[in-house]
Amino acid sequence: MSDGAPVPVREPAELDAALDAPLAVLYKHSPYCGLSHRAAREVEAFMAEYPDVPVYLVDVVRDRPLSREIERRLEIRHESPQVIVVEGGTPRWSASHRGVTAAALGRQIGD
Repeated sequence: MSDGAPVPVREPAELDAALDAPLAVLYKHSPYCGLSHRAAREVEAFMAEYPDVPVYLVDVVRDRPLSREIERRLEIRHESPQVIVVEGGTPRWSASHRGVTAAALGRQIGD
């Protein structure tokens, strides 16, 4: 994550790659939601503190089918904004709306 931006996920193969990571964060974002913009700042703050943890971005408006595929595969109800911490392809923790904070993500990742 050297450039400080989440990796966009637009295709099922990109989702597979994200889920294959030993540890990753999926961030589901709506470009039309004020809470999503606040959550994006929190995700950016998390990324600054944990640059070695890959963060993957799904635009839930543009890529709705992929967002639904995440819901189906991980068995976590769709929300937006939403973060899902995935370890070895298995969801370990998720939060949505105002629960998406850098501090909450950091607690899940640990040091």
